Amino acid sequence: MQRSLVLGCLIALVVTGGEPDSASAQGMRGRLDWMFLTRDNDGATQPFINGPDAFNGSGINFDYESGYRVMLGFGTPTFEVEGQFTRVDEWRDSTFATLSQELVFDDSVNNPFIVGGTPGNTLGGNRAIVAAAMTPLTAMLDNETLEGEFLIPGAVATYAYQSDYYDLEVNLTTSRVNWFRVGLGYRHVRLNELSGFGVSGLFDALDVDDGQTVGGMSNDPNDGLSHSALTEAGLRHIAGGADGFNNLASGGGPDTVALALNSFANNRLNGFQGTFDANLADTEYFLVDLFARLGVFHNQSTAQVVEMVSGSGNDNSVYARTFQDSQNDFAMVTGAGVRLALKLNDFVRLHTGYEFIYIDGVALAPDQAFRVGPGNTFSIDNNGSVLIHGSRAGIEVVW
Repeated sequence: MQRSLVLGCLIALVVTGGEPDSASAQGMRGRLDWMFLTRDNDGATQPFINGPDAFNGSGINFDYESGYRVMLGFGTPTFEVEGQFTRVDEWRDSTFATLSQELVFDDSVNNPFIVGGTPGNTLGGNRAIVAAAMTPLTAMLDNETLEGEFLIPGAVATYAYQSDYYDLEVNLTTSRVNWFRVGLGYRHVRLNELSGFGVSGLFDALDVDDGQTVGGMSNDPNDGLSHSALTEAGLRHIAGGADGFNNLASGGGPDTVALALNSFANNRLNGFQGTFDANLADTEYFLVDLFARLGVFHNQSTAQVVEMVSGSGNDNSVYARTFQDSQNDFAMVTGAGVRLALKLNDFVRLHTGYEFIYIDGVALAPDQAFRVGPGNTFSIDNNGSVLIHGSRAGIEVVW
């Protein structure tokens, strides 16, 4: 709806423009661009799963996504003011992998009764289910260290990443009478992100000392991951039966257990920037110009991490914990680009170009998942950077 309205306005200006003076440094100008932009940071920097089936979401590829830019400007022989808005929605991709080895939740990675002497997979970062599986003694006297809790081979790991970008700037510059312009502007940038890691498979638990399970002569008690261990690790019971999870041989088994780790990051950048624009060539038929921007901005960043452990099939217990943090800090935004415009007449131009935008000092969603510390602590990571680049094509009307 917004794109159709803007395009319709520009077409109306072309048709009803009458006989205005030839385009010059004075007067109005409007432009509508279709943007085709990509990003460089495609996956998490740390592995969600360590081991022979290491998994960090590296298969994510944002490719080029379409967006739009709307510009409106007014010039005089002494100055020019210009405002523009850019939007790209939903850089998005996902990937998955099937684990060929066990995903072990506790410290018994080398236990031959669980992983058969070969290294098993473990979770990266500080995860509540790991803390629960390593609890020596709960309030209900469950000793999880007697058993190794894990997902059997065949578990499926998934990862998805999505990002949205909004950019508004208003600049006051010197006039187009000169071949170059310098100026100062206000800029507001929003970068909203979410990422999700998940792994799901059949849950089992075997005695660490001899691999016994239900029915074994020397089987240790518990035979699962108890409700008390999960809640003492910081998880809240939010749905289903408050009874933890049972191993494959238990009467209540088998249980399918899924771990979900969803991270959210929002950045609000506000500040001033210096601008530079220059005409490299300006003939009767075409125009070549370039631009550069550089500014230091205040960034209000917020982050949230939601970790969930849920059962399905024979057990529908659901546990979760949530972390939030925010910070006010400085960020830098810089960018440059070049444009080639074809002059259809004095008033209408078709153009294309290429540009990049580099943002440093922002919170990225995947990085937040690894900021959860021991003892249910969490602090936002806003030291990320983003390189956005791509082409544009559009129509400009001057009058």
